[in-house]
Amino acid sequence: MADELKIDALTPEKGIVIAEVACGHEGSFDRVKKLVDVVAESDTNLIKFQIYFTSERAKLGEKEWEIFNGLTFDESGWEKVVDYSRRAGLSVLADVYGYKSFQLARDLKVDGFKIHSEDLLNSFFIRDVVESGKLTLLGIGGCKRKELYEICELLFKSNSEPSVVLMTGVQTFPTPIEAHSIYEIGELIEKYTNKYGVKIGFADHVTGENKDAMILPLMALAKGAVLIEKHLTINRNEKWTDYHSALNADEFGKFVKQIKRLAPLLAMSKKVTPSELSYRKMFKKTVFANREIKAGQKIYSKDITYLKNVKAAIPLSSIEISGRQATRLIAEGDSINPVDIVQKIGAIIVARISSSRMYGKALVKIGGKEAIKRVIDRVKRMKRIGSIILATSTDITDNVLENIAESEGIKLYRGSLNNVAERFLKTALKYKLNHFVRITGDCILFDNIMTDRAIESHLQNGNDITFIRNMPFGTNREIISLSAIKTIYNNATIPENTEYLEYYLSNRKIFNVGYVVSNYKFNKSMRITLDYEEDLEFFNRLFQHFDKVNPEFELKEAIDFLMRNPDIVSINSDLNQKFLVHQIDTSLGI
Repeated sequence: MADELKIDALTPEKGIVIAEVACGHEGSFDRVKKLVDVVAESDTNLIKFQIYFTSERAKLGEKEWEIFNGLTFDESGWEKVVDYSRRAGLSVLADVYGYKSFQLARDLKVDGFKIHSEDLLNSFFIRDVVESGKLTLLGIGGCKRKELYEICELLFKSNSEPSVVLMTGVQTFPTPIEAHSIYEIGELIEKYTNKYGVKIGFADHVTGENKDAMILPLMALAKGAVLIEKHLTINRNEKWTDYHSALNADEFGKFVKQIKRLAPLLAMSKKVTPSELSYRKMFKKTVFANREIKAGQKIYSKDITYLKNVKAAIPLSSIEISGRQATRLIAEGDSINPVDIVQKIGAIIVARISSSRMYGKALVKIGGKEAIKRVIDRVKRMKRIGSIILATSTDITDNVLENIAESEGIKLYRGSLNNVAERFLKTALKYKLNHFVRITGDCILFDNIMTDRAIESHLQNGNDITFIRNMPFGTNREIISLSAIKTIYNNATIPENTEYLEYYLSNRKIFNVGYVVSNYKFNKSMRITLDYEEDLEFFNRLFQHFDKVNPEFELKEAIDFLMRNPDIVSINSDLNQKFLVHQIDTSLGI
């Protein structure tokens, strides 16, 4: 099966178009080749035919028999059609109308199936097609919701993860625009995708002469459809079967290009485009003093104004300024930076005994000293912070950490066990911090030098978050504003996921993100964090050396030593972090 036909891979932003040939070839292999060639030259590689035996669709002697009998091929003919399509680089889907055509399509190894809405009541046949494991499109045009509900219940009971796309849309000859419902797509997603895991597609049959035939599918994608089915013909004037709903060959190519160009705009993006950056730089204003403000005086909204600053626009809101004291004499007309107002900055160390990966790791001994005390020792070297707080939980197992905070002479906060964002926020609020350094209890080689530099950059540029880059794994830290952590706490879709706070903070669509970059040179496989027994062995070897020669060593010295001792690096270099960014739901409801 083509990778793009796997149910999990179907998303609106991919703009996947199925070229619907149906019976438009009228049983002529020459016509099939012309249609296949058109699709092969377009930006889609999916083509669909109606593979059937006439006896599955009509009764002998009836008008429908005469119609359908002339629009299909025998087994050898279908083999030629599928083979030609594959040699053209296309994946083939097939409408099937009974067990005989289903078996033929399976023998031909098509990539997926469609069941026409005319067969929606043929419940067990649908179930058997779905149980083949290949993607199955289920036409639901003109169905009653009771019928749809019953078939979804059956499919879900037979297979808890059915690979099914419900295809909306009806076909008359021609089909008026008002026969389609874009609203229905969203409604079906809400009621059926969430409950049964099926996805929703759109098969419009608007006459190809109507300009809306190019627009309606884009509306469907925007509403959440993951597949678009579109009829094509060579020339509508020749009136091949189903020409009413078809685009001409040249129109089909343009249609698919349009879909592929615009559908990616539907994707959620954490990236800021160059145009956005340029626009922001061009138009955003900077705050200026509209009167002289003396050092120590509080600044209020009446004291400031916003004007464009061509040289540097600092993203500092009046909310963040109002009521804060000036750190210097600010002359009338001066721009105001975060460094010009009093900033209370602290280091918050989060730790708990009940770590899922290594229970009690905060208390394990590294060179005879508890891991958390090693972290605290290094944080105490910082020059740009006013306080150090150990933030742990109210769980009884963390009482021992309260004792350590007291013995180390640092502040303490106890709060939520699992909601890390809440713990950071309430710690910052309790100690009236405007910004804080996020430090985890497993950051044994916390880099005070680079973090002091990051604080300086953070304030100068008015960032919400400042990351330290070019750091060995496990040593890169962040400076976070109070407003940023409030935003995450108040809006995280899954609060428990805030344990992986850095994944939320890196979203440049939401936050003003800055970076400082070290000049360290190190092996990229270097892992300097405490999660596993191998990590503990790594740290014991490292501190065994430095406790003898230089107990006050900095991270750079540790890196240099490790570069000379690759055998120590190899102890834990093959271990992986628990979750990668794409595996965690870090969405915010804003």
